[in-house]
Amino acid sequence: MRTHTLAFVLISALQCAQAMEDMQKEGQTLAPSFTCGKYTTRTVLIGSGTTSVVKSNKGTMRCTVLYKLTDCSEMKMTCQKFYVDNRDPYKCKRGDTFNVKSGGGKPRAYCKRNKPNERF
Repeated sequence: MRTHTLAFVLISALQCAQAMEDMQKEGQTLAPSFTCGKYTTRTVLIGSGTTSVVKSNKGTMRCTVLYKLTDCSEMKMTCQKFYVDNRDPYKCKRGDTFNVKSGGGKPRAYCKRNKPNERF
């Protein structure tokens, strides 16, 4: 009886772990506004009237945010404060970058004070 119970618990734990792993690949779906930790992955659901504010700290190494539209066909992203340190302000090859990928296009890198505008 103990062996069957232990086997059931292990199988349940493996299934739960696999479901949690699938959720972690996409990131947590929580509040649309947050501050990035050292390594953060989030999914933010965007609907009509949703505002998302993402902040980072000096200790932030990587912050990945996936925006999913719920009842809209497009969204607009603006940055009020923007400074991403990089020693190559023209090609963004030497330092930190802010990458934006929309639709099926290529990712576009931004750095220094060159921030995404309405033409990205």
